[in-house]
Amino acid sequence: MEGVKFLGQLIIQHKLKLSTQINEQLDERYKEFLNGSNLIGTQIVQWRAEIIELIGKALVSVQTEAVWNEITKWSKLISEGAVEHGVAIDELLVAIRLYRKVIWDLIEANFNEEKISRESILTATRIIGPILDHIAHVFSVAFAEYHKNTIRLAQESLLEVSTPVVLLSDKTAVLPLVGDLDTHRAKVLIENSLKKCIELGNSELIIDLSGVPIVDTMVAHELFQVAKALQLIGVTPTFTGLRPEIVQAAVGLGLDFNGIRTLGSLKQALEK
Repeated sequence: MEGVKFLGQLIIQHKLKLSTQINEQLDERYKEFLNGSNLIGTQIVQWRAEIIELIGKALVSVQTEAVWNEITKWSKLISEGAVEHGVAIDELLVAIRLYRKVIWDLIEANFNEEKISRESILTATRIIGPILDHIAHVFSVAFAEYHKNTIRLAQESLLEVSTPVVLLSDKTAVLPLVGDLDTHRAKVLIENSLKKCIELGNSELIIDLSGVPIVDTMVAHELFQVAKALQLIGVTPTFTGLRPEIVQAAVGLGLDFNGIRTLGSLKQALEK
């Protein structure tokens, strides 16, 4: 396996040159982004040189296990930085393709049949390929997690906006609900209504359900929990706009609404 080790040493020796070549071969859009960011060009070259060196070390040791943890750590660090600076995943994957190209261009340019056998090339392929594939996988997972968290935060913000507690007087506030009400939104409703009532200091909360088209048994149970939770902090709940299906769901669950005021409409509640 001397030929594989020779290739590894060759790659390590030319790591900065290879890293610079990657920069030169990037498309103009990516170059414009890098120029407009606060990333330093020499720093980017050094980052790339680090992973190229790790690939070379894997060849020198003729195994990926020797550097796998370091490669994973590098990939996570770079992907986190890419997310932070707004680099798109497709741009990172293009860079990985360039890693593959410049490394094999170097090997081809320095090919020597006396030092590098056919078996050495096959072994190098089996080492370099999985490493670059692993880097691409780590990048993809990092971006997927980032977008998943972004969507989650957006949904939470939307839920908070869609459950507004509005103060009508010193004592009375209203929570008008509009749209589909699922168990998750109902749980957010409990958290937000309790928090907001404590902040506002109101003693009554009107929960208007006239804009909610469908309520299943699980949501009816959550609404019951809202009422009980409000009572525990000294706030009297009043439900308005209860549709027949909501009442049926509550009755089917055996929920006891004794002590919980219900009125036909928000208008009736405001009049009282």
